Amino acid sequence: MNKILKQIDWLLIGPFLFLSVIGILVVFSASSAFPSGAFGFLFRQSLFALLGILTVAIFDFFIKIRWLASPKLASIALGVTFVLLAFARFISSRSAGTGAHGWIALPFFNIQPAEIFKITVILYLSSLAARRLDKSERRSSKNIPSKTTLPAARRYFGFLPSQIAFVMANLLLVLIMPDLGNSLIAFFLILLIVFASGVHLKWLLLMLLTITALYLLLPTLLNLLPASFLNGNFQARRFLIFLNPWPYSSSYSMQLINSFYAIAHGGLFGVGLGNSIEKMGYLPEANTDFIMSIFTEELGALALFLVVAVLMLMIGRMFYIAFHIKNNFGRLVLYGIGSYFFIQALVNLGGIIGALPMTGVTFPFISYGGSSFLISSISVGIACTVSREYSRQQARQKQTSRAGVVV
Repeated sequence: MNKILKQIDWLLIGPFLFLSVIGILVVFSASSAFPSGAFGFLFRQSLFALLGILTVAIFDFFIKIRWLASPKLASIALGVTFVLLAFARFISSRSAGTGAHGWIALPFFNIQPAEIFKITVILYLSSLAARRLDKSERRSSKNIPSKTTLPAARRYFGFLPSQIAFVMANLLLVLIMPDLGNSLIAFFLILLIVFASGVHLKWLLLMLLTITALYLLLPTLLNLLPASFLNGNFQARRFLIFLNPWPYSSSYSMQLINSFYAIAHGGLFGVGLGNSIEKMGYLPEANTDFIMSIFTEELGALALFLVVAVLMLMIGRMFYIAFHIKNNFGRLVLYGIGSYFFIQALVNLGGIIGALPMTGVTFPFISYGGSSFLISSISVGIACTVSREYSRQQARQKQTSRAGVVV
């Protein structure tokens, strides 16, 4: 038993368990005003949490990192994701609220393939880049020239055109659901994996400067567009609300305005678990996209800070291992997963306070939803697998240093 407990990376598992429990409590509270009752949501979210814990345990104790690093398995996973995305886009029915596709209905819960894409694209690009880096390191260690007599296939940022096209085809399906939030998150994850795999620093700096400039110029650029275009469809209205939500407080921006009210009502310490006013029919999607508004109203801004700090502890642990591990796949996949959690939380919180356009992105482990929770759990499980490899690396280094002392 002690051996099993020592194998667990508590800086990954501890935050995961803490956030999962908080999520169950807040989903139950946020769903209490729903006509169907809160206990159904409580049961399903608890079931998702149990399945998530089981998933993390399987990865932590049984899955080997070399299995995850296989480009063939990653290609199959991304291929299955493409099929699911195509099914969701062209066969499944539209969402009644947004008019978007994106969900595959099952008897007990719905699958959102866009959530699956975010982890499969991380695995796919990490496995391909790691294989390329491993080969390059082996050639360098054996003093083998990188150039051969055979012409090499043309690569772009280290990837073949067919590989780039495969990823972009999946991303395009997410974009035309339409699912702007998940497509943007996936796009940034793709860029991060590409840059982490060895692209020159100048391109990374250029990307960061471009993103910063676009964000700062976004209000100005949106004001140049005609109002008829911004009023034209659901996705465009999100940018209209981002510009100025107050003129549309009784229509388009009702959700965001009530999010403001909920956060202001909660203050630093909250009004108490279960005592939210905004969840009583005023704030739509109170247990999913805007659950952190209800969380802040009931438990306060200090509790929100605590939750974000716990999530950042997990993300920080992932980045720490990624920085120190020698396994190329482990390094890349942890950079990807850590960035996935960070961007997901940033976009969700930015949306509920009006700092970013609303995108319908959930908060990791706390928002209600099976697809999001289980994919997040798989991501933590993969991180635990990499952490186990890092522990073995540390053990080998200690043995080597002891052998050196003895000699």
